[in-house]
Amino acid sequence: MLFGNNNNSRNKRKNIIDMGTRATIHIAKREEGVSFSEIPEKKLVSIYKHYDGYPESLGVTLADYLDGKRVVNGLGNREAPVFNGLGCLAASLIAELKEEAGYVYIDNPNCPHGGLDYEYVIWGDEGKGIWISIFDYNRNCIFVGKPSKLQNKYEE
Repeated sequence: MLFGNNNNSRNKRKNIIDMGTRATIHIAKREEGVSFSEIPEKKLVSIYKHYDGYPESLGVTLADYLDGKRVVNGLGNREAPVFNGLGCLAASLIAELKEEAGYVYIDNPNCPHGGLDYEYVIWGDEGKGIWISIFDYNRNCIFVGKPSKLQNKYEE
């Protein structure tokens, strides 16, 4: 495979046909006073995905990939499923999503892609756990929770 050993978890759950359902995934630091039900002003990076952005596909893929992992500062235990900071989480997620040229891009977090069907925010910080928020095309929050909650919502 051109982009390495990709384990795309959405293909394990269902046979889903690619659809032009566009989405952006924002990686953001969990901070006091910032609500999970609002798209944050400060984002580390934004990732644009051109196809399969609906929660049953991309949402479950994100949840499957992030479930059981945590954000740390330093790699003391290399066997634990961790991300060494949010930059590591973002890089790992891009590697997980990228199957071939096109379809997945790094986007400017200060200039969002237009015409989105969904926006996802992955919230994390050292010792605080990873949470996911999902927003529809009107930027209404339609889900907030830990990855396992999103997995349970769309179980087969």
